[in-house]
Amino acid sequence: MAVYSPGLASTPARAAAGATSRTRPGRWRGPATIAAGASGAVALGWLSAQWSPIVAGALVVGLSAAALALRNATAALMLLLAVVALLPFGVPPLRIGVSPTFLDLATALVFLLWLADAARRRVTVWMPVPAVVMAAYAAQLVVAYVFSPDPLRPDETARTFAKLVAAHLVLLPVLTLVQTRARAAWITHGLVCMAALEAAVAIALYVAPRNLAYRALSALTALGYPGGEGVLRYRPDSEILRANGTAVDPNMLGALLLIAGAIAGVQLVAQRPLVPRRWIAAALAPICLCLLLTESRGAWLGLAGGVVLIGGLKYRRLWLAFGALAGVALATPQAARFTGHLFSGLRAQDRAASMRLGEIENALAIIARHPWFGIGWGQGGDSIELEFTIGVSNVFLTVAERSGLPAMLLFCLCWLAVGLGLIPALRARLHATDDDGLLIGLTAALAGAAIAGMVDHHFVRFPHLVTLLWLVAALALVTARFDERSMTTS
Repeated sequence: MAVYSPGLASTPARAAAGATSRTRPGRWRGPATIAAGASGAVALGWLSAQWSPIVAGALVVGLSAAALALRNATAALMLLLAVVALLPFGVPPLRIGVSPTFLDLATALVFLLWLADAARRRVTVWMPVPAVVMAAYAAQLVVAYVFSPDPLRPDETARTFAKLVAAHLVLLPVLTLVQTRARAAWITHGLVCMAALEAAVAIALYVAPRNLAYRALSALTALGYPGGEGVLRYRPDSEILRANGTAVDPNMLGALLLIAGAIAGVQLVAQRPLVPRRWIAAALAPICLCLLLTESRGAWLGLAGGVVLIGGLKYRRLWLAFGALAGVALATPQAARFTGHLFSGLRAQDRAASMRLGEIENALAIIARHPWFGIGWGQGGDSIELEFTIGVSNVFLTVAERSGLPAMLLFCLCWLAVGLGLIPALRARLHATDDDGLLIGLTAALAGAAIAGMVDHHFVRFPHLVTLLWLVAALALVTARFDERSMTTS
């Protein structure tokens, strides 16, 4: 009878048994997970001690969101909107050589997903007329920059210009990555939610004691935000505080809120809104209140004009609502602060409004001297002749001043192409009996941005707001595309 002895086992058998034990699935998974978790906890603790808990929290949220966004286009676009709404000027605390902002990273991620999906033929690249015109406009911007007086060197002006071009071109990947109407609706509602969250933060900072609000906003310097006394903004020549949240500038916050407010306002009165009205009202309340506290007259006019012009074409009770609201505002003494501020701006009676008239004169003089390629996108306050002040509160004059009349013409054609692309589906939605308000709301937001752009330059001057504008335009075009399909098949 054979007796088994471990010591007598064959060498190959012992080797196989050892290999099996060493390569048993999951043997090292538990220790590795514990080690990774401990290392992460130590790193986050060190970051909290060296900078602030805000840095550690932002890093955790950012890495988690980025990991999800790498696997899902909707998550990538949601991440981009979150950065635009909540941390438009944030910079990662761990910087090695270069310092890309969160906006740069989120935008690059969207383009990376688009190019990867197109290379693997997972999506069909959709290039409608507005996308072609936008590509031509971006090319003209580059040509104008090369021939402008701005020096061609890798400085802050060049980096800002590159970000502006990428922000305009974000229209292209969004048109392809948003492949269903439901996905467009999800992203649109995500925009409204994030804007409502930013509005709530701004309101909390507004009502908080000034020293507490100052400390809270100064803590954002760990993420690359500006510090100093300017973190709290006031109306010129007064002690009236303006809400700015994490947007740095009240007018930039107003631009975000007018876009979200127009979308939510139309959804609130839609015949069959995509989400319950109570949730829409819950988001719209902080948006409207915060928009009022920004003291941004251009955003006020943009929201009112966009909703009344577009939303009122179908939901005429919006006209009655705005008329009643205007009557109450004029009759209420407490509202005199806001109505007086608006009327003084319309009459150019205050310093800020009168400066806008001077800016227009300067811009026209600069355009006359540099009609083809403009004076560039430098940050300086004086033109190349040192006779005029650079900057004008108008998107079209800003483009002409900075990149010349040909670029302004192509910019106008971009708006025209988007409008013409929306008209067929929009006309059908205006006559539909079960409209959900999505396309009309997005169109109202674009109309509001165009109206606000007549008295402000934010939608062509700051990359995060340029990104927001053309992302909304892409969502509107995608929604119109699927609405047209449903009309042809029904």
